Amino acid sequence: MKKLILLLICLSFFTQIYSENLNSDLQDNVFSIVNTYWESQDLLYNIKENNRESETLYNEKLVQLNIELDNLAKNINQKGNLKEFSDIYKTLPEETRYIFTPVISELNIKRADGELFPGYGYSEPGFYYRKGEELRKETLQKFWKSEERYFEKNHRYKFYVELKVSQSMEQSAQAGGNLEGFDVKGVFGMKINGEFKQVAEVEFTTKETLTTKCVVAYEKNKVFYNLYRAKKGYFDWLPWIELNWSSCGETYVVVEEATGTSVIVNMPSVPGVPSNAILNSN
Repeated sequence: MKKLILLLICLSFFTQIYSENLNSDLQDNVFSIVNTYWESQDLLYNIKENNRESETLYNEKLVQLNIELDNLAKNINQKGNLKEFSDIYKTLPEETRYIFTPVISELNIKRADGELFPGYGYSEPGFYYRKGEELRKETLQKFWKSEERYFEKNHRYKFYVELKVSQSMEQSAQAGGNLEGFDVKGVFGMKINGEFKQVAEVEFTTKETLTTKCVVAYEKNKVFYNLYRAKKGYFDWLPWIELNWSSCGETYVVVEEATGTSVIVNMPSVPGVPSNAILNSN
């Protein structure tokens, strides 16, 4: 028993040394590529200074750079050390990361069978993945979208309405249309699609289903989540087996979300109200 424990300790020790050597070799490859890139940039600068002797050396350096990048991609695919490469890549300055775009593109092609988690990368073989708790949200864009809104009869509503349209709605209510109890609570300014509009906050009750056209404020947000993974096992299908989930990074999804702000810009004409009283605002 003691011999077995000693054997396992030795095996673990040499495995760790072997893994560290792999990481060291991979790091050396990455730094060598960065160095080759900067050497090519020096030669390119000399060419721009009309130093024609550097042109041949520059072309040779580009060939060397492409060979090194291709060998790095093959090395990562063969040895499965994508996580190690990702850790090294994240330590590089922003101005040098794009050098490895061909490598990342090659890895994405090779790993097309894995699930992509934006912000993290493709899933590793032999692991389950799941999104965890929401971490933060970044707003990418704010915009307005045209939609139709339906109001059911005998319901009381409080809404934002473009001022010109609110006047038409008030006339509709006074003429015995499908609105009643129309009440303007206040008037203020609002920017819609970059244009300043006067908007009224109104309350009304519908007598029947009312269809209106409105613009709705939306946000396009990048929502970040904690990403977890668990190692796959042969007996995962057994109901009493619990997976050991651990945080492995972050991922995100881009979603469009209505903000809850909308403005009515048009409503249909009603009997008893002149058609020119229903104003459509573009």
